Amino acid sequence: MKTTKKFMLLAALVFTQLLFTQCSSNNDKACSCSQTDIECTEPSDSSATAIAHAGSHPVCNIRIAYVDYDSLLTKYKFAQEIQKELIRKEMSFNNTIENERKSLQEEAAAFEQKVQNNVFATQERAQAEYEKIMKKDQELLQRSQSMIAELEEYRNTKYNELTLNINNYIQEYNSEKKYDFILTKIGGNMLYANDALNITDDIVKGLNAKK
Repeated sequence: MKTTKKFMLLAALVFTQLLFTQCSSNNDKACSCSQTDIECTEPSDSSATAIAHAGSHPVCNIRIAYVDYDSLLTKYKFAQEIQKELIRKEMSFNNTIENERKSLQEEAAAFEQKVQNNVFATQERAQAEYEKIMKKDQELLQRSQSMIAELEEYRNTKYNELTLNINNYIQEYNSEKKYDFILTKIGGNMLYANDALNITDDIVKGLNAKK
């Protein structure tokens, strides 16, 4: 997840730099954003003029919006269902392993007590009992690893399904809205974003209507 956030931040910065260096025209026009459209306007100072001279081709009337992904996940019902199911499965897994581990610890403690009290008639019988406990310990470890892998597979499957649902709906949503870019805001990967460009609630409303 940290790698993804770094990549998305880098992509956002590159896009912003490209936008400001390309949004100009031959008569020294710079870009300013009005709601979701970027339009060409006359530069108001020397810095704006410098920006206008930085590019050679005008890029104007670009429609941009963004989705706050963290907010979307807290409001999207399917994401909530996935989170609840993951918590339920993890708790069930932890309880199962903890109960079996506790039982095995009690068995090991009983074995030690038998050894101290010289209960075993022969060394061979004590060794056999010890090996039996060690086998159960190994089986418990394997069972734990298997359940962790099963939980991870479920998590990946559901998150892939979640991502696909979101991406497909955004494509459907944008077939009407006609945005040129729909960016993703995750955590602090955007230094600043105009709230007027935030379409998160629209996306959440549409996604929940499909469930």
